[in-house]
Amino acid sequence: MLKLMIVDDEPIILAGIRDMVEKENTAFTKIVTANDGIEALETMAYFRPDLIITDIQMPEMDGLTLIREAQKKDVTRFIILSGYDEFTYAREGIRLQVKEYLLKPINELELAKLLKKMAIEILNEKQSIQQEIIEAYQPQEISNENIRMIIDYIKTNYMNDISLSDAASLLDQHPVYVGQIFKKEMGITFNFHLNEVRVEKAKQLLIGMEGMSMEKIAKHVGFENRRTFYKVFRKYTGQTPGDFRGKSKKELI
Repeated sequence: MLKLMIVDDEPIILAGIRDMVEKENTAFTKIVTANDGIEALETMAYFRPDLIITDIQMPEMDGLTLIREAQKKDVTRFIILSGYDEFTYAREGIRLQVKEYLLKPINELELAKLLKKMAIEILNEKQSIQQEIIEAYQPQEISNENIRMIIDYIKTNYMNDISLSDAASLLDQHPVYVGQIFKKEMGITFNFHLNEVRVEKAKQLLIGMEGMSMEKIAKHVGFENRRTFYKVFRKYTGQTPGDFRGKSKKELI
């Protein structure tokens, strides 16, 4: 899903815009807020937004300066908010290739339509870029032997923090291409099979290592924490690890 950053120095407006976005159920499901341009740039160190909604008039750093700095970080889509209907702001925004300019107070319906329109544009652009990568890469055919190599890699490394990218590097292929071929051959995704292996190994430990804590079992089979372990185990087995251990113990008696 898409990532959105909202920047405004007025807390009430900031919260109001976020509420509007969440209420409309758009593709922008990951949302962060910032109280000014400086905070927004600091947040970009770990959150790269697909779209920024920013006020123009803010202390420390105004919206147009924020846009210039964000463009240096390859963030390219913006919606400008302002309580001032002045052509100079709109003209500068156009020069910075800002496509949309909204006046406060914000019309909720207008904002919703705009977000849906921009979401479609961004998603189409992402899909186009991904397709270009696949076509430009011109990968060699992945054989059944290569698939077996990936399966063996999972069997021997399931306890580590591994990913499709790690497996693809073994074949010197692009992860997107490897993922497509793996699913075509196996009928399931790389991550699904990885979790299958981890859950099966967890079952063995739950039965054979009665004194081993859930936390240790989770770490031993490659889950980052007990909460993730519980969630995945229940998804794949229909029961919690504790229920599985208790049921297995009764069957052995």
